[in-house]
Amino acid sequence: MRYKTRYQYLFLACLLMFSSLGYTQKNLRYEMEVTADLTAGRFAVKGKISFLTEAYSSDSVQIVISKGNTAPIIRLLNQEVKISKTDTSRNNSGDIVYQLRFSRSLVPGSRLEFDYQYERGATRSFQYFIDTTFCMAGGYGSAWYPQLNSLAEDGSKKYTRGTGTITVTTAPGLTAVMAASTSKILSGRPGKTVEFSYTEPDIFSLYIGNYKVHSYQGIVPFYAYTLANTAYNEEVAIKSEQVLSFLSTQFGPLKIPGFSIIEFPEHVSEQTGIGGASLLGGILMPSSAIRRFNYALFGHELAHQWWGNLIMAKGEKGEAILSEGMAQYGSFQVVQKFDPEHALDYRKTGYPGYINDQSAFGYLKNAAAGNDEALTHLTGSNDHIIADSKGFLVLELLSETLGKQKFNQALHQISSRYQVSGLRWEDFTKEINQAYGSNLDWFFKQWFEQTGVPEWKSEWRQGQKELLLTITQINNSYRLPMDLLISYENGESILKKVEISTAVSSIKIPISGKVSSVKTDPHFKIIHWEESLKPAAYAMAKVSAVQKLRIEQQYEAAEKLALSYIDSLSKTDKYGVEFSLLYILGRMKGSQQKNTEALKYYMKAIKCAVRTPDYLAYTYYRIAQIAVAQKDRELLNWAVEQAKKADELNNENDHISTMTDRLSF
Repeated sequence: MRYKTRYQYLFLACLLMFSSLGYTQKNLRYEMEVTADLTAGRFAVKGKISFLTEAYSSDSVQIVISKGNTAPIIRLLNQEVKISKTDTSRNNSGDIVYQLRFSRSLVPGSRLEFDYQYERGATRSFQYFIDTTFCMAGGYGSAWYPQLNSLAEDGSKKYTRGTGTITVTTAPGLTAVMAASTSKILSGRPGKTVEFSYTEPDIFSLYIGNYKVHSYQGIVPFYAYTLANTAYNEEVAIKSEQVLSFLSTQFGPLKIPGFSIIEFPEHVSEQTGIGGASLLGGILMPSSAIRRFNYALFGHELAHQWWGNLIMAKGEKGEAILSEGMAQYGSFQVVQKFDPEHALDYRKTGYPGYINDQSAFGYLKNAAAGNDEALTHLTGSNDHIIADSKGFLVLELLSETLGKQKFNQALHQISSRYQVSGLRWEDFTKEINQAYGSNLDWFFKQWFEQTGVPEWKSEWRQGQKELLLTITQINNSYRLPMDLLISYENGESILKKVEISTAVSSIKIPISGKVSSVKTDPHFKIIHWEESLKPAAYAMAKVSAVQKLRIEQQYEAAEKLALSYIDSLSKTDKYGVEFSLLYILGRMKGSQQKNTEALKYYMKAIKCAVRTPDYLAYTYYRIAQIAVAQKDRELLNWAVEQAKKADELNNENDHISTMTDRLSF
């Protein structure tokens, strides 16, 4: 989930499944009419919903709708069924749960039909946003339409997919977009009305803007919806098609009528904290991303087509790994295929232009800060923080343990078998064991069921015809297949594979010359506490601790902690901790619309002796944004110039000009 470097800590909307209070129903079907007047901030919804009841919801049904301008009117149309009482509550995402209790219990499989109408209006919630130029209504993040939920064996719930027909009426100059559907324009109606049809069950997401539509024929028709002032970059569609085609070889066929790449405005991304989203048959990207292609970013979002969209995790155990972790694993496969020279960077410290914390170093910083959970039991923000750092590297190690061919066969089997039922963690491990032909419970236990990662020290000495190597594990004893790079004084080198499984492993290796060096795990295939990363990870742990609070929107606590860290920092801050903390403080104040305080923190940040390159260009960019708001042209010109210089020094990883070029007043 999450976006890339310049939105360092914005959560992706991609595939967030909320623990709402609801129950699964069969054959869920919608007939819906949406009328959107962006100028007036109106978003009216009405229609019908029908489904077959399950045994555990025979005495009541719960319908979830997010809070709007008016309370919804919900009517049961079955004459033979009476509602005796209606209770309301809030779920974890802030939506309202309407529990409709029946006067008598129903026979399982009874068909119920309701009609509904309400004015959703412009009240914002996660993935729901309206201004005069754009509307975003994401079904995974906001129950902008009446939602019902699926129930897993462990009692956890997720929104239920439905089929149906949705008509959307807008002003004539606007275009409504709903991915993975077929559409047609209806004539003889006021405004512009488009009918979207879903024959395959889905979660519905709707986007409305002043769009231009560009088509590209790939493995399926590709449609790029760009905003009117954005130049179309066909490279995005071409490379997206190449990546989607490649991922089909890794995960299995993807049956969708077409694929949509949907732009949304940069200011919406800034105001909502959403850096992008994935929905079945499409991805949503802010303007700056749509103007260029990043293999890690697009690989992650495109991999979500399978993991979280096509195949939904069922139950709480391992949920983040089966969605976020697997999408990040897919992203890494894409980088290895299309940009292999940066694969090691991705493993250790982050892929250029993507989120640096989505790497081993990102995990180590959090672990050093005391933020660690077992991969099968990630909670809250760790669904992204740890699944997207440690998680994907452990999945990559699992694939290497099986062998890529067997692992891919297992993933093909999973994507074929679990599209309808949902995928439990126990299903995943069963399929992996079957593909391997033996029991890998030891691997799942040591990597997924416990916290931490290995740490070891190695010593070697040369005998007459053999190398004597001792590897000592610190704290825990892992079973590890490990590469050794043995270099000779004559310039030659060999790669040897060994396996260690005890606290102290003594290994004898035949050699053919004078050894100059021995490096364990030279390609960082095992996420571990490497000595070169350790000092920086412990220093930057302060930044991770503050950032976690910021992600969770605990702004007061985050600011207090950051200022306490800044006061206690030593003068030798060689990793740029103070600079990073000041940048985060500025971002928090900016998100609270406190520009004067934000500018103060940014100006202090750029005066720090050590400034990290992953934040520097964006510090100047944030200053430029404030200059626009304050109509300070001198400050704007200076900040834009400095932002471009900082980006140039950082190999233009942030492509900062794609955003500064749009700043004006």
